[in-house]
Order: sequence, then structure tokens, then C-alpha cells
Amino acid sequence: MIQNSLIAGTDPLDAIDEFQAIVDDIPSIVFRTPMSSDNGGPETAFISNDVERSLGYPRATINNLEDWWYSNVHPDDISIANDQFSRWQQADFKGLLRRQYRFKHKTEGYLWVEDLIRKHSSSTHHADQLVGTITIIEDLVKTREQLRQLSYILPGVLYQLRFVSRSDISFPLISAHSKKLFDISPSDLADSAEAFFNKVHPDDLEPLIESLEDASNKLTPWQFEFRVMVEQKAVWISGRAVPDKQVEDNLIWNGLFIDNTDKKSLELELKRTNDELKRAQQVGRVGHWQANLKSRELIRSAMVRELLGLEKTDSNTSIERFNSLVHPEDLEDVKSLEKLTPDNNKLQIQHRMQHADGHYIWVEEFAELQDDGYTLIGTFRDITQQKTLELELLKKSSTDSMTGIYNRGYFTEQVDKELSRAKRNGRPLSLIILDIDHFKNCNDSYGHPFGDQVIIKIASLLENTIRSHDTAARIGGEEFAALLPETNQTEAALVAEKLRTTISAHKFSKNGDDIFVAVTLGVAEVQPGDNWTKLFNRADKALYRGKQSGRNRVFLASDL
Repeated sequence: MIQNSLIAGTDPLDAIDEFQAIVDDIPSIVFRTPMSSDNGGPETAFISNDVERSLGYPRATINNLEDWWYSNVHPDDISIANDQFSRWQQADFKGLLRRQYRFKHKTEGYLWVEDLIRKHSSSTHHADQLVGTITIIEDLVKTREQLRQLSYILPGVLYQLRFVSRSDISFPLISAHSKKLFDISPSDLADSAEAFFNKVHPDDLEPLIESLEDASNKLTPWQFEFRVMVEQKAVWISGRAVPDKQVEDNLIWNGLFIDNTDKKSLELELKRTNDELKRAQQVGRVGHWQANLKSRELIRSAMVRELLGLEKTDSNTSIERFNSLVHPEDLEDVKSLEKLTPDNNKLQIQHRMQHADGHYIWVEEFAELQDDGYTLIGTFRDITQQKTLELELLKKSSTDSMTGIYNRGYFTEQVDKELSRAKRNGRPLSLIILDIDHFKNCNDSYGHPFGDQVIIKIASLLENTIRSHDTAARIGGEEFAALLPETNQTEAALVAEKLRTTISAHKFSKNGDDIFVAVTLGVAEVQPGDNWTKLFNRADKALYRGKQSGRNRVFLASDL
């Protein structure tokens, strides 16, 4: 009997008809069948009209649900579906049974479907029954297959995790890389995550499960680092996931596992000295993208937009729009992705991109050209914190300990890079060499500590006088150098003269005495065929000629 509260003021028989019509309009096949010991069930008690809309079978032609089900389930899927039913039955039909398998459409071949079944105790029929739905999931399966293909180029294990409770967790989808990372086949995780949790380090197991429970309760993105034991060795795993959907009590997470062992070793060392460095070593979130080099269309995942602070409604998805956010100094490297060929079809680069709030972040991209020759698929990862650490370490190894400006080793590397850039683009490049006049007399007269003060101050004056994209270095005891891109010899001479007058005008003090020092500078512009040695030798000869000519002056290599 349909209760009056459901359809108020309606005759019970009319209410039943109305309820029947509602059930028939539900966009899933609704069924009810008496309980039985076998998996398919006995004769059909009820099945909704959607069976004809979805699968092409008129309801009147289905005389026995068990026969109909067994005759149309794909032969390769029957045993799996039966096993799932048996396990549910052994668990006393607790909770919701979910199965996915192929089912034969009356005219269109096999389609992927999902059934959801509950045990129902009927007071009307005085018997336990099975009630449930059958839904076509063909589009979902196709999407999963696309994700599975994408997983082969992602740097880790792509997965879907179903979380009901700590005792009911499984991976409906996990990429084949799980075998390499965890030594577990995807098929071993489809129904239960027990094999996965058996691999987790005992000290990390409870915190890992608690973190999943907490994220599930709050429906917030999940992130956790833990160890798994593979061949008696601990492997650090970085796990990230975002909640996707809920069906009944089931929460689906889409995420990525990454082997973080190598980075973790460095991170643990840095954590001991600085908590800020601890956060900097955490693995960045990963997004993905697909670009069409013909149409110039770029499809970005939501994670890419989030990392760049872009609005979800940002509909401009062209390659040009993406490139407009790349730091100008890195644009040439990013455009090299478009030059991949079938014989050289993979590339990994690190570069800067402008966040929506104006600052730049460091990202790492791995891209692969597909067989069609014009489709690029790639990953996108924020490595700002990691890159910041690398640059700090690089600075320590590339700077002069006394002055804080670059040392000779780093300076020569930069000269080589700028020489290549200048030759490639046909642009000018100049070098200034600076040496303190009579510096030995300064040390002898006022002592080495005072001489150190002079060196430190001249380094500061040098760095503050040149432009931000120029490079200054201490290349010897009292010898300095400045590299000036996009600058010809005449322009460089003006910079050198400004340096000379600035340094000569600076007053040092020692024991109440005012002391002034002078410098001599040599200037040379890059010539065809130049390398670091040739360029340096010409500037150094100009410096030496300036010393011979009386010091405290600028001498040009072109005047030699």
C-alpha cells in the first residue's frame, strides 16, 4: 500500500499506478526479485520499463530474470560477477553490492553496465528480496580507458580509490605502473585494497588510514607521504587525490602515487635544519594537458588551472594563451616542445610561468608527441619550492664567499651561455674586466682586513651600477668582471666609465684618514669566432694597456 504521505489525497490504487509510472521514468533499470541461493535469482518479480529504453528488451518478453541475465552477460564477465555476488552473500548481504560487466543489448552488441543491489525485507510479501538498478556506464568506461592510456606517460601510478570505510577500500582503476611501484597487479586491487595496505610500512599504516578517513569526512583534497615495503626495501610514496563523487556510501577519489624515495632523502636532511625547507621538498600537485599543433587548441586539466590560479571559467585554451604566461627568458625552451619529431618525441623541461596574482612559479613539464605527429600529451607539476632550494644551493656553490657576488667558475658558465645566445640571435655582447690599482700598496699600508673591506665595497658598487640582467663576478684576488648582454663596446664603455668614476669617488676611512682607490678597466665586444678565452684575453689586454697608460682609466680592445 502506498502511504498517504507519499501521494496525499490520492486513491491507493491510483497512487500505485502513479508510483509505477515514476519508477518506469527513472533513467535506470529498476528491478525486484525474491531471494534465492543462486546468483541470478528466480522468476522476475518486477522490472521497470527502462529495460527496453536502455537495453532494447520489452518488459513483457522477460519471463525469468535469472535466465535473461545469464543469457546476456558477456561470457568473460559471468564468473567475476558471480564471485562478487558470492562474497556479498558470505558477508550476509551487508551493505550495497556493486558490479560492473558487459551486457548484451538486444540489437547493439555488448554495453558496459553497473548494477547496484540491496537486500530488502518486504512486509508485504513476507520474504526477503533483492532490489536494485542496472545503469549503462559505457561513457564512464570509455573515459577510464582514456585515463588508462594517459597513465602510461604520467610519472607515477594513476588511480581511482573507492572508500566506504577503513575495512572496505578498493581500487576500481589503477594503472599498470602499480606492478613496478608496489609489486601488485591492478587486478589484485579491483575488489579490495588489502594487498596494497599489506605493503605499507607498519609505522605508517594507521596514520595513512586516518588521513583517508579525515579527508573523506571533510571532502577535502588528500595528500600523504608514506612508506611501502617492496623486496624488503622501504620506498617513499607521495600520494595525492581529490574527491570525485559519492554513490550511496561510496566515495571515489582520483589521484596519483609517485615514487618519492630519492627526493625524500634530501628532504629529510633539510628538515633537520629548517622547517621551511621541509615544506619546500613536498611533491607538487600534478596536472595534465593535451595540445593540437594543427588547430593550436590546448586542453588543460583543472589542476593546471588551479596551479596557475586561473578561474574555472577561463575558456581560452589556445597554445598562444598558455605561452603568454611563460617567463620571457624561458619561452624559447617551451616552444621547443613544438619541435618534437617521431624520432625525438619526448622532452622534459623546467621553466617559469606567471600565476594569476602576478608572481612566477617554477613548473616541470614532461611531454610526448603522439603517433599522429601533431598531438602532444604532457604533465604539469609545480616545483617552485624544490627549485628555490636548488637555486639557493647553486648560489652557495657559485658565489664568492667574501663578496657575495658570483665566482669565476659560475661566471665562465654564464659567458658560454650568453655567447651561444648572442651568436644564435645575432645580438651584441660585451665584457668588462676591472682591476684595483696599487692594491698591494693598500694591503701593505693599511693591512689585509682593510684590503678585504675595499674588495667587498667595490663588489657592491659594481653590482649596483650594472643592470639587473647583467652579470658581475669576482674572478681573481682584486680582479672583477661584468658581462653585458645586448650591449656593444661603445655602450659598455659608458658603463665602465660610470664604474670608474663611482669607485674613484668613494671615500674609505682608516684611523681617521680618508682613503681613495682607483681602478682600471678593459672593455671588449664579442667578435665572430669568439669563445670565453678569446673574449677574456682581448679584454685583459685592454686592461693591461690601461695600466701601462697610467691606470685609473677605461681602455677599449678596439684601440689595441
